[in-house]
Amino acid sequence: MNTDEKKQLYKILIILGAVAVLLSVILTVFFRTDLVMKLIGRAMTVLEPFFWGIAIAYILHPISASIGRFLTKIERKISKKQRPGLIRTISVLGAIIFMFAVITLLLLALLPELISSISSLISQLPGALRSFEEWVSSLDHGGTSHEVVTTIQAAVDTLGDKLQNYLQTDVLPNLETLVTNVTSSFMGLLSVVKNIGLGCIISAYIMGSWEKFIAQAGMIVYALFPKKTADWIRREAKFTDRMFSGFIHGKVFDSLIVGLICFVFCMITKMPYALLVSVIVGVTNIIPFFGPYLGAIPSALLILTVSPVKCLIFVVFIILLQQFDGNYLGPAILGDRLGISGIWILFSILVFSSLWGILGMLIGVPVFAVIYDLISSLVAAGLRKRGQEKRLARYEDTFHSEKK
Repeated sequence: MNTDEKKQLYKILIILGAVAVLLSVILTVFFRTDLVMKLIGRAMTVLEPFFWGIAIAYILHPISASIGRFLTKIERKISKKQRPGLIRTISVLGAIIFMFAVITLLLLALLPELISSISSLISQLPGALRSFEEWVSSLDHGGTSHEVVTTIQAAVDTLGDKLQNYLQTDVLPNLETLVTNVTSSFMGLLSVVKNIGLGCIISAYIMGSWEKFIAQAGMIVYALFPKKTADWIRREAKFTDRMFSGFIHGKVFDSLIVGLICFVFCMITKMPYALLVSVIVGVTNIIPFFGPYLGAIPSALLILTVSPVKCLIFVVFIILLQQFDGNYLGPAILGDRLGISGIWILFSILVFSSLWGILGMLIGVPVFAVIYDLISSLVAAGLRKRGQEKRLARYEDTFHSEKK
């Protein structure tokens, strides 16, 4: 067998091996779905600290970079000797310390308020029930229809009976299971805390070698693909980074301002649970579209337990605040970074929240913006390929669609 025949044989064997592997993967996916899902779940569990590390590094990198630029300017003024390694280490540590400082301040501010709020709710509950009973009794003596009063009392009695029955038939017999679930949840919380801690360590390494990792990724892309394709991948990666970083950092800053405005208003009007309510409103405001409602509902219910009048004032204020944020503050901070209309924002939140839950609500909009841009680029390239540049230009002139 000569050299050409051996090369031909090796090619055939490689192709057959690749086909066999592909068929094995397809058969495993279709007929052993449980095994595939277990393997994926196991891999996700093992890699979870790395996911946390990448997410933390991505969020903190702008802070680390800002600290690095500031320290570099100072070093150039006071010393001719440049020490980029030391500056990079201090910058990374400064970003991580900043993150822990913010978390610690929030916990110190929220935990006492949360404990006080729960204690206040528990202490006020009997009084609220008595007030409700007195109100029902006053209806009976105040000329209200006896049938209406009877209906309200029957509804209250039914609710009480159902609650008592639930406690006796469901909660007490399953108390051991409940304790087991609470213990399991606590252990799960410890696992999350452990993964976040490891993620912080991993994020420090990622931020310390950020430029190196970017350069390595670029070399891999240009090694695997033709230059034209690699350039396209590089442009899309930059666009994706711009979408995510601009949206996340802008939305966090916007929500911080919204939370501060809410806190100032609550302090001026002497709203109960001012700090807790402001944090809830600010944090949930990060979620586009539905966030304001997710934060306003529990906050309003908290205030309602103290004062219905203040609850009404708070609801009116939240409506006005969200109008101000949606029409003026948000656009001023975020601009038109996403380039998609409101209907697509709503669509992306609904779709990705059903897939990934809260995480989908947080990142669904920039993910869809990237997908939307990819589809737009493919459509534009197809139109140009088929000589339909005038159609594309007419669409852009009519609807003012932005090019990347």
